[in-house]
Amino acid sequence: MIKVLPVISRKLSHVCSLKPFKETKWLMPNGNPIGVYVYNCIADQKVPVILNDPTIATWYSCGPTVYDSAHIGHACCYVKLDILQRIMKSFFNIKLVTAMGITDIDDKIIKKAKETNTDFRIVAKNFEHEFWLDLSSLNIEKPMIITRVSEYMPTIQSFVKNLIDSEMAYIATDGSVYFDTSKFPSYGKLQNMQDNGEPTSNEKRNKMDFALWKGFKPGEPFWETSWGKGRPGWHIECSAMVSKVFGSQIDFHAGGIDLQFPHHENEEAQSCAFHNTMQWANYWIHVGHLSLKDVKMSKSLQNTLSIPDFLKIYTSDIFRMACLMSNYRYPMEYTDEIMKTAESVLKKFKFFLNDVLLYVNKSDTGHGDYDKKLLNELQKVESNNLEALKNDFDTSSCINSLLNLVTVTNKIIKADTKDHYPVPVILIAQYITNILSNFGLKLQDNTENDLSNLLIDTLVDFRHIVRNNALQRKDKELLTACDMVRDKMKTMKVQINDSNKTASWVITK
Repeated sequence: MIKVLPVISRKLSHVCSLKPFKETKWLMPNGNPIGVYVYNCIADQKVPVILNDPTIATWYSCGPTVYDSAHIGHACCYVKLDILQRIMKSFFNIKLVTAMGITDIDDKIIKKAKETNTDFRIVAKNFEHEFWLDLSSLNIEKPMIITRVSEYMPTIQSFVKNLIDSEMAYIATDGSVYFDTSKFPSYGKLQNMQDNGEPTSNEKRNKMDFALWKGFKPGEPFWETSWGKGRPGWHIECSAMVSKVFGSQIDFHAGGIDLQFPHHENEEAQSCAFHNTMQWANYWIHVGHLSLKDVKMSKSLQNTLSIPDFLKIYTSDIFRMACLMSNYRYPMEYTDEIMKTAESVLKKFKFFLNDVLLYVNKSDTGHGDYDKKLLNELQKVESNNLEALKNDFDTSSCINSLLNLVTVTNKIIKADTKDHYPVPVILIAQYITNILSNFGLKLQDNTENDLSNLLIDTLVDFRHIVRNNALQRKDKELLTACDMVRDKMKTMKVQINDSNKTASWVITK
């Protein structure tokens, strides 16, 4: 049973009256429970999702710093977030308003611009354009709202000014502005840590203080403010942009696990201070890293694989299936073995759906009938899958239950009997298709559209008849010829699946 604290007032007479962290827990929002539970890092447990409006939710994802190409480590994060958003919309009928922030002014962008002798704005625009192309190639839905730091500068400046005026931030001698964590006792609640208040430099009063605004440096872009020239710090941008779009509170705030501290911690602190509230984001969603043999995939380690290069090896559906078979919160390892496993699972579903079409349209004698056991199995799987998704988006359990449903159904459609149960079988196929599509799988490749399905069907059927006759006559020469046809088709990205009664095929990568 999930434990949560009673609802308490969010509004404060003064931010400094916040209780120390040890007494500050996740606060249950006012509103309507939707029956879903999600892990919350502040509570360190799964908590109920409660929305002000039971059908509407706001969602902000931290986007990329556009100074270089994205890699499959980024892809893993955004595919998993896309899956969670699709689940909210498709399975729980939530009208999800999504936004993503793009960091288009940053130290790394400035450095890249200097290295390439290019304007920093052009660097950012080029890599942002590439980023959206990458996301599209992975069938990731584009956010409804895109916020760019360079386009929200007045909002960011106003946000910083407010914190200065409320004495939650101070101006350093170099023109930088720092958030004063000593005046925010609940700082560190996302990771259960606290500042010991020790100063570390002439500019920062406390070692955990962080920059809201960076003072001007020669050769760098800058904006004029009432306290001097400079540019935004990294953390302030998301708080200001989210507040501009969604107001004083947001339902879901998402990103990679590496953003939990300091980025999200700092966002929560400065936003609570700005809005004079005890809780800004109700639900923090953090995605585990993609790793290579327990090593994080990152540009600094030079062990990345670009998204276009990955898609030369595997399809976007294969990558998404691998993501579905893992838990979004935990690290996911990238290996050929794991990708091959995901590919195998995907093929099993494709073969099954093709076999169902052959089964329901077969011309054997006999009459169609209902199979109550199959219908009961379908109902049980539907119920179990919905409960799994309510339990912190457990897609792995869903995929396993779908595979079990395929196994049970295959025993019926491949049995050597005249019994025919087209209704439950087609309902099962429809359910599997719907749930996989709602997870964002396309279930077909572009290559498939360019081939003549009719021609392939004819060839596969002809080979099936020849092969069955050869098996009955034990004709090794004909069987070898059939194997040659199968192998040749495989080189053409068409994989044939043989069975006693029928044969089917799928397009492979």
